[in-house]
Amino acid sequence: MEPSKKRAVRLFTLVIALTALANGLGSSIFSNYFNEVYHIDSIQRGFIEIPRESPGVLCMALVAALGSLGSLWMSVVAQLLLLTGLVVMGLFSPSYGVMLVFLFIHSLGMHLFMPLNDAISMDLAEKGKVGTAFGKFKGVNTFFSMAAALMVFLGFRFGVFHFGKGFILPFAIGAAATAAAVVLLARMAVSIPRQSGHVKSHKLLFRRAYMPYYMVTLAYGCQKRIKIVFAPWVIINLLGQGADTVALLTIVVHFVGTWFAPLIGRLLDRMGVRRMLWLEAGYIVLSFTAMGLLAGQLAGGAFSSGGWQTWLVFAAYILCVLFEQFNMVHSFMMRSMALDPGEVTQTLSVGLSVDHVMAIVASPIMGLIWEGWGVQYVFYLAALSAILQLAAAGMVGKTELSRV
Repeated sequence: MEPSKKRAVRLFTLVIALTALANGLGSSIFSNYFNEVYHIDSIQRGFIEIPRESPGVLCMALVAALGSLGSLWMSVVAQLLLLTGLVVMGLFSPSYGVMLVFLFIHSLGMHLFMPLNDAISMDLAEKGKVGTAFGKFKGVNTFFSMAAALMVFLGFRFGVFHFGKGFILPFAIGAAATAAAVVLLARMAVSIPRQSGHVKSHKLLFRRAYMPYYMVTLAYGCQKRIKIVFAPWVIINLLGQGADTVALLTIVVHFVGTWFAPLIGRLLDRMGVRRMLWLEAGYIVLSFTAMGLLAGQLAGGAFSSGGWQTWLVFAAYILCVLFEQFNMVHSFMMRSMALDPGEVTQTLSVGLSVDHVMAIVASPIMGLIWEGWGVQYVFYLAALSAILQLAAAGMVGKTELSRV
């Protein structure tokens, strides 16, 4: 690898570390933030995902509109939006309505950065080692997410962090990390040639050839509700645990993820997309079904918080949340299928928008299912969506994709 690319990899590794730290101190505590500051119920928790996740639908339009900037300058814009949201929520005490506005702004930046992060990661990888490089970047992300979770756990356990009115320290620290990421991304954008990360055109891009990618992102939009909303809500609402317990579980998830993500990356290079989609689908069905069974028993009073069964719920929670590590398979598949490298960032943004259309639809529906039928059916529904991963694997076919 040439020296300039090595330097770019080092800088982007620092960016990933900083953004993971900021995200861990911000997004990962939103469930407790909503619960303890605004005292919402399960139905509200589902519906609040609409302003939080709707920016994901706008992502493809933003990438199309800002495509002339290139991936790195668009990443700077994304982090500035994140910074704005964190500053308001961290330094002020907004009303519920104002909070939703800046939650939207924060989310807009976070969702804009998602496809850009993947696109830049793959651009910086050596040929034939995209999965391995992806796994390493993901491992760094996971490690610093674990560090953030450890800070959250210790901060809430010893009373340094709290959700009182006014200054909220975790959001403020996240804002400082985001500001540093802005500086590093701007430095990369200045030093790397303009054609790097260039978006070919500035139109919304849909291709029938990319249908397998759209299908897995549609499934992922449903499945991600478990990680973001309903698995944490089982811990918070049904087990009555606070932010420190959720943070401790997150530490365990990230600790396991520091080796699980690089493992998936290596397997991706060795096994290929098709078999990794099979593996992903099987993992989702088993882990989500197990969590559904346990959550249903907990809600039905078969056992209570504090018993040995609680540890099974914790274990199932960890397995459910770990599924996110498979997301690199989807981006790898898109890169492999791309008819033109200049279409990768656009198509990743379209996939993210497809993901979030499902998120906006699924979140309130799942909230209503929880209240009306029972918590277990939320997890069963998400497990059933793994059929789309299997269908996408069938569409990929027996011929391995190799345009990486």
